[in-house]
Amino acid sequence: MAHSIIAGVGEIDEIRMYRGKKIIELASKIGGEQLSDVLTPELAIDVYYSFYLPIPLLEDDAHQLLETGDQRDIIRLATVSNLLSNVNLWRVKPYTVSDSITSIVASASFIEKISRMLPRKLTRPSSGSRGKEGEGNQSSAPQSINDDKIMEAVQKAMEAAERDAKTAKNIKQVVAKVGVGKTSLLEFDESAEEVLRLARETDVSRILEKVEGMKIAVARSRGEDRYSKGWTDGLEYGVDVERVHHSQIALPDDYFYSAYANGRLLLYRKVLPASKGPLYVLLDKSGSMVGSKIDWARAVAIALFRKAVDEGRLFYVRFFDSVAYPPMKLKPRSKSSDIVRLLSYLAKVKAGGGTDITRATAAAVEDMGSIRSTRNKVSDVILITDGEDRLSAELMRKIIKKGNFRLHSVMVQGHNPYLQKISYRYLVVKKLEESDAIRVIDFR
Repeated sequence: MAHSIIAGVGEIDEIRMYRGKKIIELASKIGGEQLSDVLTPELAIDVYYSFYLPIPLLEDDAHQLLETGDQRDIIRLATVSNLLSNVNLWRVKPYTVSDSITSIVASASFIEKISRMLPRKLTRPSSGSRGKEGEGNQSSAPQSINDDKIMEAVQKAMEAAERDAKTAKNIKQVVAKVGVGKTSLLEFDESAEEVLRLARETDVSRILEKVEGMKIAVARSRGEDRYSKGWTDGLEYGVDVERVHHSQIALPDDYFYSAYANGRLLLYRKVLPASKGPLYVLLDKSGSMVGSKIDWARAVAIALFRKAVDEGRLFYVRFFDSVAYPPMKLKPRSKSSDIVRLLSYLAKVKAGGGTDITRATAAAVEDMGSIRSTRNKVSDVILITDGEDRLSAELMRKIIKKGNFRLHSVMVQGHNPYLQKISYRYLVVKKLEESDAIRVIDFR
């Protein structure tokens, strides 16, 4: 059985070997090509624990363990030694220590990058080969060249690993914040490939920065319906003896019947969550929304998903410009991988094109109308746009009536008098700050 050269890890059992192979497979998928044959699962395991452990050290007998003459073992020892001595390793530690998912992401990123910088096969010269000058130690010259290449490769691979690990950590924190109490972070480990691909999206870092600076609060109120068999929410007066407070049982009969006759029995007030339709976000991606506008809008969409999760509502998000693009639908009990897909969906769409609010709203109505269980429930459509579109207020009223929804129009540094006339709420956002986002999210 193979042995790790990181102190304290010990033998590489089946579970560790599985992790090593998973990292190699992930690096290969991300790179889009077969990795160099000198990069082995054993090396991947050593790299993983270099990121995962707080203070990783090389085994005292590491050189003896890898004195096999195998080219892969030579590369493995040189790579791990350079990694442990690289100052950038300590810059990555805040994101990877004792965190399996970010350590896997950092390891796969490192392996993928180093593979691009190493030759496909590294061969040592035969015993009869000579240098240009015909002088010197025949085996030491190529070894020193390989060490230089490895040192340079490790340095550049660490830069990529740091960047990807930092973004992966931010993604994990957003998943925890959005899905708290509803999703399992254990499921997040199965999303390593999606997380690493997402970490390399150019827009995702800006979105995550916006989300981090935004209070994704639990909804102020779920909205509740009175019901005799719900949960206790306080006290009230009435005659429903099934909900009578225990103190009333102790009353003398005359007092009890008098209170009952006058509707003054002290009762437990019971409620159930109000039944609501979907929460639907329409995001304008037209050319006028480019830059900080669309970044803020995407961050608000994530916060609105958190609200939908808390209220147990279906969540839709759809981009539009002059056409309505395919929507994304998420259930209240979404998995961590679904939240990662939502981040990916939001990050990949670029601003550009015209604007057709009427067409996008009609598409939202079709989506919500296809769900039987929500047809008679009031839904909320949050339209986030800069308002640069002429539309028919009368036609929009018909669409709203047909869809049985409340239209919340959020004007991002813009104004639209037609939308102002027909909206349930009409908000003008000027500074794109957290306080503006909270105003958008805070409704019942």
